[in-house]
This record gives sequence, structure tokens and C-alpha cells, in this order.
Amino acid sequence: MNPKHLVFCAALALAGMATTGSALAQVPPVAAPDQLALLKSDSPKEAVNKKLVFDMYRAIVQGGHTEMAEQYFTPGYIQHNPNVASGRDELVKYIKKTRPVRELKPLLDFPVISIMADGDMVLIAVVSWDDDPEKPGQRYASTHFDLYRIENGKIAEHWDHVPKSKAAQSFDPNVGSKEKVPAK
Repeated sequence: MNPKHLVFCAALALAGMATTGSALAQVPPVAAPDQLALLKSDSPKEAVNKKLVFDMYRAIVQGGHTEMAEQYFTPGYIQHNPNVASGRDELVKYIKKTRPVRELKPLLDFPVISIMADGDMVLIAVVSWDDDPEKPGQRYASTHFDLYRIENGKIAEHWDHVPKSKAAQSFDPNVGSKEKVPAK
């Protein structure tokens, strides 16, 4: 494995460990002021890969436009999130089950912290808000990471730090995870 890929994987693993404990003396993550600036790269290939992931996030993750899945994902798409089966068709089923179709917007509603690319690997980090288990009625900010592997111009593989749970099997990240307001 490329050493830079190891850095991506290590960052993803550390993010998963960091979000499992309580947030003592936490400095909340902050979104980048210009999402489109995050798509720039000295490498044309990496710029294209970053744009692919950004556009997929807008269309599929945020917009729920499953009719566009073929444009973004390989048929044999490999999913490492334990709540979603592998395969493009399985991803489409999951997206249809977990969120309605929404307006396709030019930017993400998610507060994007960073989009990084190393060759065919693209990592996107967004601010995520969760209910504070130690302070009812309050929320805390954390960071959600998604890592994608691109193959022939489409997303072929995905990693994140989401643990297996019933709630994650019906989770719509567009509801409650982007706001500081307590979930209802």
C-alpha cells in the first residue's frame, strides 16, 4: 500500500477512536469557508477525483438522486460500512430507504472541513453534530470522514468510521447531523 494511503487510513482510524469517547476540552471542527476551493489540486487527476466525490456527495448523499448512481459508482462497488451491503444496486436500495430525493444544489449543505486526494484515494471530512449523552438537550460537534477509492473515473470502494447499529441502517445524514440544534 502507498505510504500516503496509510496516512489516510490512519487518519480515518483515529477519527473513529476519537468519536467514541466523551469530548473533554474539545475544540469544535470548523468548515472551510470555500467548498469549491477544496476541489483544486496541482494534479489534474486528483482535481477530477475530488470533483467526482464532491458531485456524488451533492447528488447521492445529500440529494438522494439514486437515478444518478451509475454515473458515480462501479457496479461492483465495495462498501466497508457494516450497515450497507456492497454493490451499486445495494447502495441505491439503502439511499432510497434512508432519504427522500432533494433539490440538487451547487454546494453541499454539510459543513465541509476538507477534501483531500492522493492519486485514486479521496477523503472528505465534514462537521457532524450529535446529541451529547452526558448533557441532555445539548449537542457537540465532531468530524465524519468518508474515504473513497476511484477506479476508471468512478467510485469503486468506500470506508468510514460508522459502527454497526440499527439506527445507522435507517440514518439520513441530512437530518439532525448538520445542526447544532438538539435532534427531536
